[in-house]
Formats: sequence, structure tokens, C-alpha cells
Amino acid sequence: MIFTKKRIIFTLFSIFGIFAQYANAEKENIYQLKVDTDSNWTSIEIRDDAVFVIPPDNQPFEVLAKKGAKSFTISEKRVYFEAYTRGETSFDLYVFSPNQVLGLTICKGSRTSYTTVITQEGKHKNDSNEQDLCEKAALVLVLH
Repeated sequence: MIFTKKRIIFTLFSIFGIFAQYANAEKENIYQLKVDTDSNWTSIEIRDDAVFVIPPDNQPFEVLAKKGAKSFTISEKRVYFEAYTRGETSFDLYVFSPNQVLGLTICKGSRTSYTTVITQEGKHKNDSNEQDLCEKAALVLVLH
């Protein structure tokens, strides 16, 4: 097989085209979640094959904590937020998921607090006054 300049250029463009399609496909599966809480700590864990990711397209990452944030830890499967005291807090999370339903376990700091996770299609609010401070949730995902 003879490699001409045209054949090499065509092959390179084909390879770049495949990578561009893959990058676009991954970008299409990134969803935004909004979290509101008044708890002194909140934990959100993914139960399926989705993962937390950095904000796409250099969007800013904000944590708005009325009483101050003590710590904010994020990994692929879990987010943990701790405030100095109870008070209104909100932040956005981004999730890469091949599915359009996301399974989460949402935990809060006390029986009388709440943690809400919101998507464009719906929300789940963990405000139960039960001994177990964690609730399982399934959210429908739609691109933002």
C-alpha cells in the first residue's frame, strides 16, 4: 500500500472527525443538578454508572453559603458539603450519565433540615423527620 500525501491527510481528518464526534457525544450526556440545603452537612452519592464531572465549557462553579462553607469535597461518585452552622446553601453539580435516570442517595445533617436536588424535569427533597438521615432518590435528567 502506497501512502500518498492525500491519503495521509484523509486518514488524519478521519481520525480527528471520530474524536470530535466522541467529544460531542460525551458533552451531550452532561447534566446540571442544583442543590439547595439548610443542613450543616450534606452528602450526595451516585448509585449507578454516572459520575460527577467538572462544569462544561468553563462555566463557573459556585457555592453560595449564607453562614459560610467549612468544606466541600467532590469525587466521581460522592459530594460532601459541610457548613459552619445551619443556614441556606446552594450549589450546582454536573453529572455525566449515559442514562436519563439518575439514582442518588441524599443525606442531610439532622432530622429537621432538608436537602433538595433539582433537575429541569423534577426534584427530590429529603425533608423526612426519620431517624435515618439518608433517602434514595431517582431523578429524570434533561440537558440544560
